[in-house]
Amino acid sequence: MEGAQRTTSSLIDREGNAIAEMLKRFHNLVRLAATPVEDGATKEVAAAQAFQMNAESAALVRGAEELLQLTRELKEMWLFGPLRGIKEGEGEGKMDEDSVKVGEMVEALLKKTSEGSPKSS
Repeated sequence: MEGAQRTTSSLIDREGNAIAEMLKRFHNLVRLAATPVEDGATKEVAAAQAFQMNAESAALVRGAEELLQLTRELKEMWLFGPLRGIKEGEGEGKMDEDSVKVGEMVEALLKKTSEGSPKSS
């Protein structure tokens, strides 16, 4: 993936374009479905409308796939680092220390409550 594709504005543009494309295709599908069939319509007209609906449906699916691809790329960038900010993720050792402290506090609290509770006979 090129550096230009990783900029925030280009990612937002890709998202906006994919959503706009999906909305346009959905609008076209609804318009085609709502178009009344004329009394003298031939099989060719019905076949042409069916073909248009198939094409619009396929384009709608491609738009959804583009959004899924963008989501996968964002997850990759988040997991492997390019979305991290400066000095972000450097305090991970602090989180480990904090979790140990919390564990010790919970153990002390459990010990205190088990000592203070009356034992059943």
